[in-house]
Amino acid sequence: MTSSQSWWEAPANPPPEEGKAPNLDFAKMDPETVPEDTEELLTRRVHLLGTGSIGTLVAHSLMVLPNPPPLTLLIHRPELYEDFKAGDRVVRLVNKNTDVNDEQRGYDVDVIERDAERVTWQHIPHVLPPSEGDGRMNRLNEAEKMESGEVFIYTLIVTVKGPATVVALRSVQHRVDQRTTILLMQNGMGQIDDLNRLVFTNPNTRPTYMLGVISHGCYMQGPFAIVHAGFGTVALGIYRDTDKYPLPPKGDDINTSTLSETDRKAMFPTDKDLYSNLSSRYLLRTLTRSPVLACAAYPYLDLFQLQLEKLVSNCVLNPLTALLNVQNGAMLNNPHLTRVQRLLIVEISLVIRGLPELEGIPNARTRFSPARLETLFEGIVNKTAKNSSSMREDVRKLLYTEVDYINGYIVNRGEQQGIKCVLNYMIMELVKARSFHDRESSSASLPNEHDSEPVATFQPRGAVSIMEAERQGDAVVLEDTGKPAS
Repeated sequence: MTSSQSWWEAPANPPPEEGKAPNLDFAKMDPETVPEDTEELLTRRVHLLGTGSIGTLVAHSLMVLPNPPPLTLLIHRPELYEDFKAGDRVVRLVNKNTDVNDEQRGYDVDVIERDAERVTWQHIPHVLPPSEGDGRMNRLNEAEKMESGEVFIYTLIVTVKGPATVVALRSVQHRVDQRTTILLMQNGMGQIDDLNRLVFTNPNTRPTYMLGVISHGCYMQGPFAIVHAGFGTVALGIYRDTDKYPLPPKGDDINTSTLSETDRKAMFPTDKDLYSNLSSRYLLRTLTRSPVLACAAYPYLDLFQLQLEKLVSNCVLNPLTALLNVQNGAMLNNPHLTRVQRLLIVEISLVIRGLPELEGIPNARTRFSPARLETLFEGIVNKTAKNSSSMREDVRKLLYTEVDYINGYIVNRGEQQGIKCVLNYMIMELVKARSFHDRESSSASLPNEHDSEPVATFQPRGAVSIMEAERQGDAVVLEDTGKPAS
């Protein structure tokens, strides 16, 4: 596995041969390099939170595996569970290229129950029909059962939209602890900062986070039914929690040989250190078994750079198409829009190249230069010219957008460096103004039971309830470019 040198990374040992050019490729991490487990799994069960397009794709892809793990869908709306039952508890995937329509069964369900004092989850197992056997298909083991009668969450895949992340995970906060791994498959960046600040505030009991960068194209055909429109990949990696693994002091005079083993693991963690949680290794190996998802594991810094590249295109394409109410292809061959795009990209490039995480990484300044980012953006637009971006679709449907986790992330990281990102801040506020105006004009109202809660750094932010978040999870994810235009 190759790794990128940084000021928080211990010097390579042994050093490269003199006169030999370093390998600057960003290599995928082989899951088999993660050491074999000697401790026993608590459970093979995987929970999924979010039943939009990506959540449905993951649920279907894992169930078709040989010897699939027990899968539990977390459903927050009673009416959605009624839809699931009415559809014979089936998750359906249609391959747009081959017209193959595949149905999968066998899912357990956790349905939320609310009262004045608490939120609880009722576990409803899948029951085999008499012709196939008698009894429950995925029996709980004793280690999964909690005193409350709920099921402990060992591994959790989250695909709800960014603005709903805090509210969604607050509802299951009492069902996770430091043994848990949470994988976030979402657009944008910065959700983990909100979770650490508002939900999992204690680093000692905080779950391990994984991240997934998705390039599959899919959209909802109906409840628990998706069309897989474009095959892509999923880049996976462990998130480096700086509360647990703080960055070392900036400088070249750190003598790693004098550090204690504890300090070495904290400031210069290896992949083995980051994957110390057994549930993380299990979830990684389970997902990389799926030929449909085509998952590959990356070292954290490589994954971070892939996230940034995707974020750049989202910061430009999504808000502009939403504001102008146009398809992605309208971004091409318009000299006025080209000037706006370049101004945004220059500001984004300035922020990214100054990030401390990228300090010392070979070729990072070239990789995130304005010229290269503009080339990447043009490639995405050409590839998805006939699509409608997810942010445009959110605005058209009077839904809250993810702009706080897209352009808002750039504004946040710029503020940390003393850079006033006025262009991205203006774009962010314009998108919110457009959404506000359209909702007011249509006399539409969204659920406001959580609107008073602070859910992010920027205030006020468009907080949404988890019920609304599930309603929003129907956009295509191919490079975050929305759904095919009708």
